[in-house]
Amino acid sequence: MALWQVPARVVTTALVALVVLDIALVGTALRSTHSAEIDTSPVSPSSAPGSSAESPGSPSSTGSVTVAKAPLQTMIMALDAQRAWRVVAGSCSGGGAALATTADGGKTWTKGSTTLRRIVRLRPSDNRTAFVIGANVTCAAELRDTIDGGGTWTSAGTAGAWFRDPKMSTVVRAPRASASQPCGKGAVLDLAVLATASARVLCADGLVRSTANNGVLWTDVARVDGAVALAVPTVRSAESYVARLGAPDCAGVQILRVQPRVATSCVETSIPLVPGQIAMSLIEGGGWLAVGTTTMRSTDDLVTWAVS
Repeated sequence: MALWQVPARVVTTALVALVVLDIALVGTALRSTHSAEIDTSPVSPSSAPGSSAESPGSPSSTGSVTVAKAPLQTMIMALDAQRAWRVVAGSCSGGGAALATTADGGKTWTKGSTTLRRIVRLRPSDNRTAFVIGANVTCAAELRDTIDGGGTWTSAGTAGAWFRDPKMSTVVRAPRASASQPCGKGAVLDLAVLATASARVLCADGLVRSTANNGVLWTDVARVDGAVALAVPTVRSAESYVARLGAPDCAGVQILRVQPRVATSCVETSIPLVPGQIAMSLIEGGGWLAVGTTTMRSTDDLVTWAVS
């Protein structure tokens, strides 16, 4: 029988069979592509190596570790390997601000008094002389000086000083009463003052930012996931260091130079449940680290740390 004599229903059936066979072959090809472990799913920014997609103010995560962050509630400012000041920040609503000094490497501490309800910055000149900036009974910012290690205080204006605003965690005040929000809507966890017009901040999303014009313009330095505290060496102000939680292979606090990025040490210690209880201060040849009520020191360029 000639081809043109084949009944129409037979031709139609053959065409349908070809279409079904094509679909089956395409499906097999697709299944074989995925069975070869080629991942065709899109890569999100948060899972890309070396990137971060955290929103300002949110907890950061490194692997399976979630890091709770808050503006510093503990502060430590070292003068040298033996002398340092330590502060409990307190709050506008509950008070509780406190400070103490040591002259023997943290073995013993002498308590000072303060009538401020909250402290947001401490700047010592020696073991007797310092100023603090904080909040009074109305939560208004106030600067107070001491020349006897915190025994007595005199009040002064804040116009010539840098400080984190005691009312708004997003705001930094600079000399000449200028205000800025270096982290946008995110909280400023820590502030490192370099000079009259220069400072750096650590934002809640791990971003370190810098200004050289009283906060008019802030520029990015680096981003470190899990960073909770910031410090700048007194003799190398171009460098920035952070205390970091949740770092790979570090069951405690990692000390990290952010640019160029180098981890100097891992301090194996228990982390306080309440965030904001970790602070760092760097001196020539080492530094001090406060973790909750524990104080540690390094005297070998941040390689090892020992409890005071």
